[in-house]
Amino acid sequence: MGLQAQFVLSAAGRANQAIEQTKSTKSISRMQLPFIDDFSSQSGVLNPSKWQNSGAFLNSDYSIFAPSIGILTLDALDAEGFLYSGANTTGFSADTITSCYIRLDSLLSVSSVALSAKDSIRLSFFYQPSGGTGALWESIGATPSKKDSLVLQFYSKTDSAWNSVWFSFGTSVDSIYAKDSLYWYYVSLPITEEKYFNDSFRFRFLNYCSLDNNPSYSYVGNCDGWNIDYIYLDKNRSYADSTFNDIAFVCKAPSFLKTYQAMPARQFVSSEMATNFDMQIVNLHSAALNSIYKYEVFDQNNQSIASYNGGFENISPYFQTHSYQSASSHARPSISFSFPVNANSYSTYKIVHTVKEGVGEDNLISNDTIAFEQAFKNYFAYDDGTAENGFGIEPIKNASLAVAFTMNAPDTLSAIDVYFNNTYNDANLKPFYLCIYDATSDGKPRDSIYHSSTYYTPTYQGLNKFLRYNLEKPIVLPQGEFFVCLQTKSNDYLNIGFDRNTNSQSKIFGSWAGVWQQNTLFAGSVMLRPYFGAQATIGLRDITKEQDSFSLYPNPATNIVNIQTSLNTYIIRIRDIAGRVLIEQTSPTSINVSTLKKGFYIVEMQQRGTNLTKTQKLIIQ
Repeated sequence: MGLQAQFVLSAAGRANQAIEQTKSTKSISRMQLPFIDDFSSQSGVLNPSKWQNSGAFLNSDYSIFAPSIGILTLDALDAEGFLYSGANTTGFSADTITSCYIRLDSLLSVSSVALSAKDSIRLSFFYQPSGGTGALWESIGATPSKKDSLVLQFYSKTDSAWNSVWFSFGTSVDSIYAKDSLYWYYVSLPITEEKYFNDSFRFRFLNYCSLDNNPSYSYVGNCDGWNIDYIYLDKNRSYADSTFNDIAFVCKAPSFLKTYQAMPARQFVSSEMATNFDMQIVNLHSAALNSIYKYEVFDQNNQSIASYNGGFENISPYFQTHSYQSASSHARPSISFSFPVNANSYSTYKIVHTVKEGVGEDNLISNDTIAFEQAFKNYFAYDDGTAENGFGIEPIKNASLAVAFTMNAPDTLSAIDVYFNNTYNDANLKPFYLCIYDATSDGKPRDSIYHSSTYYTPTYQGLNKFLRYNLEKPIVLPQGEFFVCLQTKSNDYLNIGFDRNTNSQSKIFGSWAGVWQQNTLFAGSVMLRPYFGAQATIGLRDITKEQDSFSLYPNPATNIVNIQTSLNTYIIRIRDIAGRVLIEQTSPTSINVSTLKKGFYIVEMQQRGTNLTKTQKLIIQ
């Protein structure tokens, strides 16, 4: 086959979660029991009062049937989203997530109460290996191999040492499910040794990985992920204490559109609205509970424009029934409105979902609310912005990948955004041609209405960061279906981000030996987005403004351009107006540009080890 899903994971938002390790324990505030975190924070950032992080990342994408919305994932990528520098096929240490200091010597209230092993203090958590269930094409991420492991350690202030207290070798979700029809293991560990009962107790999770021994680096990427959820440390607990008085959401909030996660304002019509959507709500208690579910829609001025109230419904306990809320008013809510989109302006609507226990208040309120931002701007998106895997165009000459989109009104296509996954040594970033096709009567690519005259070179921009490729000349597309196509330049493998939590499988086509084949075995969405209108022709994605900047001189230049910056380590790329990288150097103070033709260029500076980039215009004369 010419197309396959190659499982190269990505990691959303990780760079924003790195929290520097504290070097001294003096004057550090200590947490008191209970300690609880189910990683359902709506901020997308780990709580710095609870965690010190080195590489692990918070997300709602890489697990299946999580105990509640939000998980913590440890894998083979560092805090900036790159494979660890010591990554190899035999084994290496990877991510670490460490709790802040916790008082196990006493509880402080009106008076101090001493704690000891007699207080039945336990640490519990759920864990799951990555990879999902079923066949390879149904998986989410890559399953740890048998020699990989997840480890839990306790810190002893007395010994100034970390002690391993629990570990798991690599396994699969299917093997977990075969034991008790659950998708997660539950672990509960008593804390009994006196050396831990002081004011500086900590615990940490770390994982050990090994790269797949593939014949080509193009196939070697992130691997061996572990998902952790619902960590709970408290006194007066027993091993049987494995349920929680908690009703929670399980998955991210959905789009209210039938087909897309986002679409251009000019292309929206009311028929694009879904009529219903699936909502997964779980009861983690040991008995049935009563819950209230509703959602509300807000415009950009935070004004409510629509709402839904599902009323009261009973919900069975998950650990007994292994099922979520089944009442249709909560599990399958209806959509009885249409977004009031203005075709001539951009707009974003926020959809907020809430679920509450009908009587009393449950264990955690952070997992009772989820939200989705419905964007109507100038692009189509099937994906939700996070690549759990990679989708590969196989190394067959002129092999092509095409993704179908439908125009409800004529508009001008000017650029394509693509997210290319990162693999070992960037081995998958190979040149390609960009093409646009119209459709046959049976919905397959037909005639090429655009083919780039020169090839483009992919660039890894950072975690889930799209790179924009301008068409050499914008084209007007009529109403109806069209295809965006990436065609390999030679016999090279090309890997694109693949979102496994949305499914536009029927819109994906592949061509090899000149024949288009309909879609693929793999359920998901290719991270490729067409952009419309004059505003898309700027050429590069919006660059985050940072405190550090750089300057070029002379500008215009003829032979040598000098670079002035406060950064010590950085990467300089010079791109043409099509976005192609013509020159790339690490930390230069000057660059010879005499080989460049007269014209306009973009100089991009990326701070080494981060995703932060800045740009300057350069004129060659």
